[in-house]
Amino acid sequence: MVITRVGVDVDSKVSLLEAQIKAAKKVRADAKAKANAKKGEVVVTEDNILAGTDVWNLHGAVNRDLAIQHMYASNWRSGEPTFVVARKNGAVEVVSKDSGESLYTFSEPEFNAPFSVKSNGKTISDRHYVGIGASDSHFITATNMGEVRYQSYGDDEQSDSAATLLRLQIDACKMRVHDKRASIFAVGGREQELTVWDAETAKSAGSSTEFSKPSGTPIFKSKNVGHDFLDMRVPVWITDMQFIDDNTTNPTIAVSTGYKQIRIYDAKAKQRPVHDWEVSKHLINHILVSHAKPELFFSDNEGNLQKMDLRMGRIIGGYKGIAGAVKAIALSEDGTKVAAAGLDRFLRVYEADGMHRMLHRAYIKQRVSQVVWDWEHRDVNQEEIDQLDADSIWESMPKLESSTEPKKKGSSKRKAIAVSED
Repeated sequence: MVITRVGVDVDSKVSLLEAQIKAAKKVRADAKAKANAKKGEVVVTEDNILAGTDVWNLHGAVNRDLAIQHMYASNWRSGEPTFVVARKNGAVEVVSKDSGESLYTFSEPEFNAPFSVKSNGKTISDRHYVGIGASDSHFITATNMGEVRYQSYGDDEQSDSAATLLRLQIDACKMRVHDKRASIFAVGGREQELTVWDAETAKSAGSSTEFSKPSGTPIFKSKNVGHDFLDMRVPVWITDMQFIDDNTTNPTIAVSTGYKQIRIYDAKAKQRPVHDWEVSKHLINHILVSHAKPELFFSDNEGNLQKMDLRMGRIIGGYKGIAGAVKAIALSEDGTKVAAAGLDRFLRVYEADGMHRMLHRAYIKQRVSQVVWDWEHRDVNQEEIDQLDADSIWESMPKLESSTEPKKKGSSKRKAIAVSED
């Protein structure tokens, strides 16, 4: 399930030569697909695109100000499956997964107010969300200015009386919440070490209506790695993180950096990473820890999507066909398929294991910002489809009435065979 929000003007005029070239490519691709189909191979063609893609436009005309920056799958108060989205204009919205109806909206006050701050040798003049999370009663957001809001939905959509407002270090790049407890979140960024907080215990020291520094201490705060071989300080640039285990007291966290590393932190062991691997030649944008195997997917800003073994720190596979930086990654419930979307505006679904073949592809027509796999709609493999078809055939067959008369000696079938043999 994909939701994208951004305003794009698409030029539909195509020259005759371009149309002929596209038609010729399609014919060759279809011929190749038919040839490989006899061998049992799967080849993605123009007609073999991802089916069942719902595109919802909740506000009429396409509008850049309503672009979705982050999205999180959760359940509403009544248990209804929903998406909680953070928009470019500062709004937080709860959207029904089935109908696309807006169930709740909150607008962050003064989100678009002009400002200018210098940090790490650059000027920041744009506020945007770096993460969002939710439970059935609360949502949590974080901005690049280090402003974290943990708030209950409440009865009044614009009421923030039950909110916890924390002001952390500015120039944050990413915030992630714990899957088992939405109040626990991790945050990091440029020259900002990884910190893990509990929003329910880290109360703000100031007013309940303004962002202020937390009064408590974080659950975990990392330390930078040691100096390099020239005895110089290693710069800090955390681009993404994810909780690996279910432990909420001393969690284990995977972190990616803008300097090509994947690091593993164990809160109960030490503050420095227990593993530090340089796995890429480019800046790592996103990571995704598999819930099915001890594996981690990561992508960079050059269109590379790869998989590594968390036990050995080795790259064990890659996925081809992506052009441009990957913006989002999602994994199916059984862990057999991985979806990726990037700047080329294509959503692709691959085999997570095996040959890592591309199974589906869909052109979204707009820049994709987030991808969330809908686990409510379970995947069915071919063996299960064949079994369901066989069961339906057996159920549709008429039932024979059982006879109560005693059977005679000898088999009528044997008599029929004997007659046919004469």
